[in-house]
Amino acid sequence: MPHAPGRIDASLTLSLSLAALSGGLFLPLSLVYFTVLTDIPLPVLGAIMSGSVLIGLPLPVVAGMLVDRWTAHPVVVAGLSLQAVAYAGFVVARDPIEVLLASSVMAVGVRLFWSSVFTFLADHADTGSTLSMEQWFGRLNAARTVGIVVGGLITGAVISVQVESAYLALAWAASVCTALAAILVLGVVRPLPRADRPSRAETRTYFSILRDREFLRFLVLNSVLALSTLFFGLSLPTVVRSGLDGPGWLTAALLVTNALLVAVFSARGAGLASSIPKVRLLRRAALLWSGAFAAMAVAVTLPLAVAAPVLLIGVALLSVAEILHAPSSAALVDELARGARGRYLAVFQYSFVVAELVAPIMFTALFGVAAALPFAAVAAACGLVAIALRSGRRPRPAG
Repeated sequence: MPHAPGRIDASLTLSLSLAALSGGLFLPLSLVYFTVLTDIPLPVLGAIMSGSVLIGLPLPVVAGMLVDRWTAHPVVVAGLSLQAVAYAGFVVARDPIEVLLASSVMAVGVRLFWSSVFTFLADHADTGSTLSMEQWFGRLNAARTVGIVVGGLITGAVISVQVESAYLALAWAASVCTALAAILVLGVVRPLPRADRPSRAETRTYFSILRDREFLRFLVLNSVLALSTLFFGLSLPTVVRSGLDGPGWLTAALLVTNALLVAVFSARGAGLASSIPKVRLLRRAALLWSGAFAAMAVAVTLPLAVAAPVLLIGVALLSVAEILHAPSSAALVDELARGARGRYLAVFQYSFVVAELVAPIMFTALFGVAAALPFAAVAAACGLVAIALRSGRRPRPAG
């Protein structure tokens, strides 16, 4: 008896939510976790974390080839399963080698998941889902944003308690949630190879992708937009605490506001991505981010009572930008990916990898010079992206 599409969609949505919650529980905790539970010096922990990131760098290339050959379904399951194993490994890891091993397994799992999940959702939308590709991309972004915020709030409470068993419970909870997410994905009907999928001999290679100027140009521009999606959560706690000498609840309130806006209006953003040219939506997102970070640059120069509503305005603007960017950017890459959806959407992840590497260095270096400087720099960069998107040609599907 075939599974009802609505039931499969609900199962997949729950899977994405559980995976996002797991990441949200542990993302802000990783360094603190091992600082509390091990005797490893902080510089060594930092080197271990950086080393594990480097191990994961080649994975999008590998994942893209696997996805185009065997579909994304097994790669997504493998990515989630490895993350579940890594979280369980964090419970017992105590010396540097064990921590490096668990962190490396986590890096591989995360990269495999994010390098294949967009293709998996796009293929699922093509083969009997009740939702469009853009709707799935919007739903994925909403799950990620809400998961990070909810997980971060729970983690903040655990850190304030400072009980070792609570840290271990978080690692177990993240492992269980990710394992359940993998099981739920296993229950989703594996998409058959698309009828328009070319033979292996005709499939575009990475060398041909590197000659696709329109795609590479968009990849560079999207690196700035990806930086914008990360910069808010990365910088807000420091800005409120150190720049404004504000209370912790203000940070939590602004993060929750962002999560609620994204969760409530993601479907609207997906609808726009289905009906409006995606480059136009991306240009609007860049302008909104430029305004949002300009507001934050102004806010850090004001007294707290005035800065708080200005920050709220900035949060509203960047939330709308995120709602527009998430479905339209991935869907635009899918338009470019004739014959190599898996490869293109996997390489697309490198724009987020660049953002993850640049954002912490950029923020800490510029914030030390002037509190407003990092936000002014991102606002200017987003303005330039908006100009580039307006002046450039609309990316053409590769072929």
